[in-house]
Amino acid sequence: MDKTLFYEQMAQILDAEEVKPENVLKDFETWDSLAVLSVMAMADSKFGVAIKADEMRSAVTAADLEKLVEGKLK
Repeated sequence: MDKTLFYEQMAQILDAEEVKPENVLKDFETWDSLAVLSVMAMADSKFGVAIKADEMRSAVTAADLEKLVEGKLK
C-alpha cells in the first residue's frame, strides 16, 4: 500500500496541512461523520477495499486507519 498516498488523502479529507500516523483523529476539528464516510469512499476508490463504519469506530489514530485499510488488502 502506498502510505504516502494514504496520508495525503487523509490530509485532504481532514482539511489539514499534514496527517501523521500518530495523529489522534478526534483532535481534528473536521473529524465527523462526513469525514468517516469520506475515508470509507477513499479506501474504496484508491485502494479497492471496503471498510464498514463499525470497523472504523475502534480507530483512534491515523495509523489505526492505515492498518485497517492495509489489513483489508491482504
